[in-house]
Amino acid sequence: MYLKNITLQGFKSFKNKSQLFFEPGISVIVGPNGSGKSNVADAISWVLGEQSPKSLRGSSMGDIIFKSKDEEMGIAEVSLMFDNSNKLFNTEFRDVKFTRRVFTRGGSEYFINSSPCRLIDIQELTADSGIGKGLNIIINQGQINEIAVLKPIERKAVIEEILGISKHKNRRDKSLSKLQKVKNDIDRIDDLMEEIKRTMDPLEIEAKRAQKHAEIFNLLKDEEISLFIAHLNHLNNEWESENESYRKNKDELKEIASKILSAEKEKNDLLKLANKKQDEYEFWKNKIDWFNSEKNRLESITALIESKKNVFSTLYNMLDLKFTSGMKNIKEPQAPLEKDRNGIDISSLQRISNGLKRIDGLLLKFLENLKKTLKDKNTIDYVENEGNLIIEEIKKLYKIIETSQRGKDAVSKKESRKGNEKKIDNFKKRLDRIRIIKNICMTNLGRARKIHSITGGYLSVSEDIKNKIYLEFERRSSLVSGSQDKINELGSRLNQLNISRSNLENSIYKIDLKKEQIKEKVESITENIVDNYNLSIDYALKSYNPSGDTGQSEVKVKRFKNEIKKYVNINPNAAIEYNRIKKRFDFLAEQRLDLVESKKNLEELIKDMNERIADYFFKKFDEINQCFKNYFKILFPLGEGEMQLEKIDSESNDEIGVDLKVDIGNNKFVPLSLLSGGEKTLVSIAFLFSIYSINSSPFYVFDEIDAALDDVNISRFLTLVKKFSEKQQIIIITHQKRTMEVADTIYGVTMQSNGVSKIISEKIGKKYAEVN
Repeated sequence: MYLKNITLQGFKSFKNKSQLFFEPGISVIVGPNGSGKSNVADAISWVLGEQSPKSLRGSSMGDIIFKSKDEEMGIAEVSLMFDNSNKLFNTEFRDVKFTRRVFTRGGSEYFINSSPCRLIDIQELTADSGIGKGLNIIINQGQINEIAVLKPIERKAVIEEILGISKHKNRRDKSLSKLQKVKNDIDRIDDLMEEIKRTMDPLEIEAKRAQKHAEIFNLLKDEEISLFIAHLNHLNNEWESENESYRKNKDELKEIASKILSAEKEKNDLLKLANKKQDEYEFWKNKIDWFNSEKNRLESITALIESKKNVFSTLYNMLDLKFTSGMKNIKEPQAPLEKDRNGIDISSLQRISNGLKRIDGLLLKFLENLKKTLKDKNTIDYVENEGNLIIEEIKKLYKIIETSQRGKDAVSKKESRKGNEKKIDNFKKRLDRIRIIKNICMTNLGRARKIHSITGGYLSVSEDIKNKIYLEFERRSSLVSGSQDKINELGSRLNQLNISRSNLENSIYKIDLKKEQIKEKVESITENIVDNYNLSIDYALKSYNPSGDTGQSEVKVKRFKNEIKKYVNINPNAAIEYNRIKKRFDFLAEQRLDLVESKKNLEELIKDMNERIADYFFKKFDEINQCFKNYFKILFPLGEGEMQLEKIDSESNDEIGVDLKVDIGNNKFVPLSLLSGGEKTLVSIAFLFSIYSINSSPFYVFDEIDAALDDVNISRFLTLVKKFSEKQQIIIITHQKRTMEVADTIYGVTMQSNGVSKIISEKIGKKYAEVN
């Protein structure tokens, strides 16, 4: 495969449509400075995908469109025609033409054999042919000088680009980008899964609790409904038993009611006969009660009079004792004065005064009671008159005692002033008063004895009356008692019947109450089944069997209820929500597994690519190094050069670079920066040609790379060019005549006065291969 021709129109200085036809071998483009011959190299680079205006010696893509003072074109177009007879391009066409077009308004168009396409389509078609962008098939003078002074890592990058390793590195970098994206996706999924897990874990606990709650609830439901049905059956049996007892008790109650009616009738008849006798009995009984009451009152009055008689007798004896003592003291005057000084008489008079007060009160009460008790008016009047006389005498006695006390007090006050002369006279006067009080007490004592004698007569008469009345009362009582015994006997019989009736009524009431309780229990059981489990009673009876052991079932129900109390705040939708989130979590987990698998595959792919790239590079590097040594020997016959790998530390990973160790004939290795321009060019040529020899392209374009070479070095350079032209197409843009001598075809480019480049070509035969 080789480049057959190039067509330019509107590209830089080529205003008009211009064509250059190339043949295999060496083609040389010559022309004066500024004629536009380097624009041909720029056009080839541009069509093959160059996107940098700087690489095309412009500031923007608009600069590649033809412009002059007089006119400006709106489009630039370049086409490259390749011979594809060896099918280097993966297409069925023998000739393949790549076209690129750019507009002043902006935008580019690409064509393959005049069919619109994309730049990437051209790059993919040329990727494996050795003429793609970045393969350094177009070298200009500036690049040839830069290659010699490249850094080791940059020099290695040039080797990789020419060897085609760069495209594999690009693929590796894409894989690394994918790997990083996969890692980021894994991190995002991990974050999502962690966030979901924070929600899912509590939901899982709630779902398990809800599931456990449902299991216990179902067990409770089955056991409790079976127990309810067993209770219903038991209650039905109790209902039948209570109904039977109710009927029996009703029959017995009717029989007892009939007996009660018969007994009550008999009792009523006896009561009518006994009522008359009872009335007579009550009359005599009331008489006896009244008589006993009156007799008791009379006995009380007699006892009271006896008590008062004793009081007067005691008072008289006490006054008599005082009087006798006073009479003895008159014979000895000093003794009464001494007693008076010690207060003996004062104390006695005070006690007598207090006793008279009590006697007066008791006597008044006695007269009142006696008036209520006695029925004989004459007796009442006599007793009242005698009593009033006694009271009057007691009051007089009381006043005399008070006067004596006051007189004694007055005498006490005057004793200090008058002396003891009058004390004897005053004492005699007090004795006279005591004698008077004693006589009064004696008089009242006689009267009390008379009243006591009267009441005693009344008691004797009442005892005779009692004996006569009581005999009649006893006879009436025995008649009433006989009738009452019969009535009591019937009453006892009625009581027994009433008790039996009451017991039966109570039994019937209890039966009714028990039936009501059974109804309530049945209603409660029905409500529990309907409310707690949302089941109809008919469905429960059909679907569930009664419990065989109610005691064990009750224990189980209690245990299940206690267990279910532990499950508070149950979320019934927890399982649904948990399954929904779990489904998403599982989906993310599957995605994560896929991403982890992709990550693993990418890592293995990248590792494999790195290993293959490294193996390929090291393999090719040895070959390139050997070629470099040979080509360096051709260009520097007395010199020696080789490539060396050196390790370069970087932040990402350990890289290696390619360093050039050259000895141009001075028996020492010198830094490349100390070489001259021509020597740097020859070193760069040896470096590039050693790579070209290992991975060659169909054609190469050298733009004035021999400008810095002298004749000797040009000859050495041309030796390499001739050797390469045997298999590759070489296009050289040059000013050197020695270079023109080796050309198979020479193209001349001239610049007209209007700034438009023009092409002149000439094919040189073998006989003109050397210039005289």
